[in-house]
Amino acid sequence: MMHFGWLSANPKRHMASTLDWKSSEDPRDIVHIIVQALVEGRVVALPAETAYHGVVSGLKPEAVAKLLSLRSIRRDCAPTLFLRSASEALDYVPTLSRVAARLVDRGWPGPLVLELPIEPERSLASCLPASVQKAILRDERFLALRVAAHEAIRQAMRLMPGPLVAVPLCDPAGQPVCRGDQLSKVCAGEIGTLIDDGPTHFGDLATSVRVDQNRCQIIHQGVLGGEDLHRLGQLTILLVCTGNTCRSPMAETLFKAKLRERFPSMQGEVAPPVFVTSAGLSAFPGGPASPEAISVMKKRGLSLLDHQSRAVTERGLRHADLVLAMTSSHRLAIIERFPDMADKVYLVSASPQDVSDPFGGSEAVYTACADQIDGYLDHWVEQVEESWFPIWNSN
Repeated sequence: MMHFGWLSANPKRHMASTLDWKSSEDPRDIVHIIVQALVEGRVVALPAETAYHGVVSGLKPEAVAKLLSLRSIRRDCAPTLFLRSASEALDYVPTLSRVAARLVDRGWPGPLVLELPIEPERSLASCLPASVQKAILRDERFLALRVAAHEAIRQAMRLMPGPLVAVPLCDPAGQPVCRGDQLSKVCAGEIGTLIDDGPTHFGDLATSVRVDQNRCQIIHQGVLGGEDLHRLGQLTILLVCTGNTCRSPMAETLFKAKLRERFPSMQGEVAPPVFVTSAGLSAFPGGPASPEAISVMKKRGLSLLDHQSRAVTERGLRHADLVLAMTSSHRLAIIERFPDMADKVYLVSASPQDVSDPFGGSEAVYTACADQIDGYLDHWVEQVEESWFPIWNSN
């Protein structure tokens, strides 16, 4: 248990006060006040990047009960556990599904609440007081989790011994409080410590999504819309070569065709559950595929006419679930720069064999290259399981 002896009790701090986050010479002073209030079991109004929230320590049952009894909270929003980082989700849900893990990695920190199923005997939530567990669980098995991006929350959580329980604040009309100057009007007499950071970044609620294995359901509409959520949940495969004009574009096109053949339900979907793309380590953005690659794909009933080359980026690599490089030198270049990605970067051959560069060769050379890639991709298509695809259910 973290020691907070340096936070001496001060009765004056129990009086209602509004602290201005932006104008503070040293935000650490405000953070210490926030932490002291939370450790003492009081409710604090904090800005998130979405709306302002009433927040308490998850280790204080009386504080959680008080929070949930406030008139100014959004009762249609589940009490949410604020976590320090995305990696902390595994402490509460050790068996994250592939879809849930994808949403955690891509959506946090950010305006996304994930309701995930827990196994009490394996979840850190079982270490919370029994009354707190009962208060935060939905339908007896789903726990709402979030990593908020606002520095007031992030810095306070570094000094807290456990998670925070949070609920959005609302005005008398039921609208979320998204401006600091509304706090004293809405929360006066209910919450003693109010942290004002002006208008919030998004000015709306976080989107809440329930994920059970690969089934996803929007529980509460918010900042993230359907297109955003689809992108966050999509299985993404990135193919990498040098210039992104020959090998990786052909591999991308062939992979898409193989996936459509294996999963007929994907055909005709406006937003397919798998996104296959390609990039080059030394690509000049916007260039077309080579004429020979276009011709070889055309003979297979596929098109590269709309292809535009793109460069490999850190964001693209991190967003990908699987990265397939054409040669060992491509793979090595990626993992030397980003060693933490080594476990998802492989050779397309799934062996020490490289795919040689056909650039400058005849169409026959390109055909041989495409045949080689085609054979290698069969292995990877067989690895893909339909349970990896998110299925979005309507309410």
